[in-house]
Amino acid sequence: MSRSELKSQLRSYLLQVAVLSLLMGLAIRLWGGDSVQEPSVVGCAFAFLFYIADGWVWYWVASCHKDYLPSFFTGTSACRFLLMLVIVALWYVLERGPMLTFLMVFLAYYLVMLAHHSIFFSRVSNRL
Repeated sequence: MSRSELKSQLRSYLLQVAVLSLLMGLAIRLWGGDSVQEPSVVGCAFAFLFYIADGWVWYWVASCHKDYLPSFFTGTSACRFLLMLVIVALWYVLERGPMLTFLMVFLAYYLVMLAHHSIFFSRVSNRL
């Protein structure tokens, strides 16, 4: 793929991440009520910021160092999981409240965005 095609894929990915994050935030806000607002903001911020940064790093690796893409995907998985654990631990330390609501909302964002990431990049990687 040329740089312009990679840039087009990046724009598509970033748009999908933004729309998916906002749709999930809206759905959780409508469905959950007031008790899930803070966890939803944390989950939405995590999904949006992490996956936007992930998209830009993918673009750089795919355009300059294609042979490092398998290492990039492994590193992304590890980084995403460790960041999730840090966020859950910080929530536990700072809130000291019920964790089940936070975990369910945050894991919904985590799993939906994980599925999107996997599907999108498996399709794109087949064309590289």
